[in-house]
Amino acid sequence: MAVIEGGTSAALQEVGVPSAGTFGTNLGAHMTIKGIPYGSLGHYRVTVRVASTAAQAANSRLFELRNTGTNHVVLTRLTLRALQTAAGTAQENSIDCYRCTAFTAVDTVNTTTPTISSSRTGMGAAPGNVAVRFLSGAAAGMTGGTLTKDGSAFAILPYHVAAAINTTTTWGPLDCVDDLYGTHPFVFPQSEGFIVENRVLNVTSYGMTWFIDLTYAEVTAY
Repeated sequence: MAVIEGGTSAALQEVGVPSAGTFGTNLGAHMTIKGIPYGSLGHYRVTVRVASTAAQAANSRLFELRNTGTNHVVLTRLTLRALQTAAGTAQENSIDCYRCTAFTAVDTVNTTTPTISSSRTGMGAAPGNVAVRFLSGAAAGMTGGTLTKDGSAFAILPYHVAAAINTTTTWGPLDCVDDLYGTHPFVFPQSEGFIVENRVLNVTSYGMTWFIDLTYAEVTAY
């Protein structure tokens, strides 16, 4: 049997069948969770505010991330929120997230490029080999890109528009990357990524504002 010596004390964490002791038979492990190793690359984060327009089109793209390089992009956080900011006709709607393959060109029309932050000085310059865009106020959404959506969304934030602005309700936050207990996060190779889009046509009298929080890591292998 292999023996592991404690680095700072004589206390050891047993692996396998626990023995009885002062604190019972099941002892908790003390762990320090560290970020995904990034080498010469890095971890990055950004938050954007996306305002809808009247008659926002069905399936109009609001936000997107595309891996433009040969490394891997690991999606570590994606959080969605929605807030009604103008009176509207009662309507149920949502914003939906789709994984995309054959993502060979990012959108070029009705787009804004956000300023992205590195999580630590010394990491590769933001945004790494990644293109991130969000909608710049157009009913048609962002256009001009080339991509193939998966057949179903991987996350949906539903909300209901009211005739009068609801000043007390915010929809979300929806954690789209709740990967815990051994499940696998989204890992995007070159020319893959994801989009967030408006699901159905908004009625003319309408106003929603969406808030999207994103963090990701660029790594050579995962």
